[in-house]
Amino acid sequence: MQKKHWLAIAGTAAVIIVGGYIYGGVHYQGRYLPNTTVLGVNVSGKTTKQAESTLKSKFQQREYKLIDGSKTVATASSDDLGISHDFAKTATDVKNAQSAWSWPASLVGGERKVSASANIAVNAATLKNYAKSTAAQLNKNRTASTDASMKFVNGKLQVTKEVNGDKINADKLTKQLQSMVDSNRLSVKLASTYDKAKVTTKSATFKSKKQTLQNYSSISAKLTVAGHTDTVSPATLTSWLGYADGKITVSESGVRSFVSDFANKYNTISRSRKFKSTKEGTVTVPAGTYGWAVSEGTTSTNMINDIKKGKSFTLAATTNGSGYHADGSDIGNTYVEVDKKAQHEWYYKDGKLVMDSDVVTGNPNTNHATPTGVFFIWSKQKNATLRGNNADGSKYASKVAYWMPIDYTGVGLHDASWQPKFGGDWYLQHGSHGCVNNPPAFVAKLYNAVEVGTPVIVF
Repeated sequence: MQKKHWLAIAGTAAVIIVGGYIYGGVHYQGRYLPNTTVLGVNVSGKTTKQAESTLKSKFQQREYKLIDGSKTVATASSDDLGISHDFAKTATDVKNAQSAWSWPASLVGGERKVSASANIAVNAATLKNYAKSTAAQLNKNRTASTDASMKFVNGKLQVTKEVNGDKINADKLTKQLQSMVDSNRLSVKLASTYDKAKVTTKSATFKSKKQTLQNYSSISAKLTVAGHTDTVSPATLTSWLGYADGKITVSESGVRSFVSDFANKYNTISRSRKFKSTKEGTVTVPAGTYGWAVSEGTTSTNMINDIKKGKSFTLAATTNGSGYHADGSDIGNTYVEVDKKAQHEWYYKDGKLVMDSDVVTGNPNTNHATPTGVFFIWSKQKNATLRGNNADGSKYASKVAYWMPIDYTGVGLHDASWQPKFGGDWYLQHGSHGCVNNPPAFVAKLYNAVEVGTPVIVF
């Protein structure tokens, strides 16, 4: 009887065990096995929908840290970084990969870690905006990196070492945040986002440029014009030289200042001239259109280029305009002289008088006086029509057979058939609008005798 009793108990137990096993197997057909963790989140006993919801909630609640040294200086949520997750497929795949009938082993086998994908999506614009605004906020009290540099001080080359600061580069931070998300990490070390100095004193390039600068400092630099030569002093030259952004620099403002002083010293276009006149002796005549000026922009550029070649040089300054001898001397001995007081005109060639005549200059009583200055004949034209305004505001158009402009406002030498006489004080009441009226027969000869470029001195 006792044996039958134990057999009954054993049978009952077997039924219970088998039943429990079958129940568990059926139960875990729609649920995760015991002790199952997915991406570090426990989903034991949950349906796929429950697991999906749990995973999404846990991941969206994640806190991401920006670490500087040993300190956390900023935190961000998934929403801050534009991170979103889709766990639907992951949850289903993990569920389908398990065997529901192995639930007893899972129950006693300890934690069951399942490898899976978080299916992360990142909104690039949100991530970039977060990096940009965070970098701007954190950079308020940070130090920017500076490249190594060098310059001459009192003729001696001084080197300034690079400084590696701790300012955050927003683009680098964006890349590090993206890498953090891609590798399923929760923090970024800001040291990897610092803008470091690009030029260091230890680099081969820096050492090479240093030697080049030393070589530049010993060159001889000269600037010439019209027989004049100015030498750049060693102190001035070295004050122009420097090194920045990985390149040897020559101060444009320094060179331009030197060239400007040079131009002011030798330009002829703006100078009053001493002139030995026919009747009045030596007179001072103000500047006009005759003369040249150093082209400061072009000359400065050429000078910088020559310095950068690293060899001694003598540069001829570029000039604009024409007039006065190439050696900078005075007007010369071929010219037209107009004496407004004498109302007379002379043409000298090679120092000898060729022809002369009385003339009529501008009427000073109607504000049309012929301008005083050293001019030149810059053009010659036959059968021209001269146009302008009369004193009463009406317009005039005068036809002339010979026209030789001497300035750039419409003043020139021409025939005036309408004038009944020339010379004397006729100009005070019947003078021109500013031009020099010549007798028709005289100006015809003058037109054929003078060349374009001939100086015209009016005083």
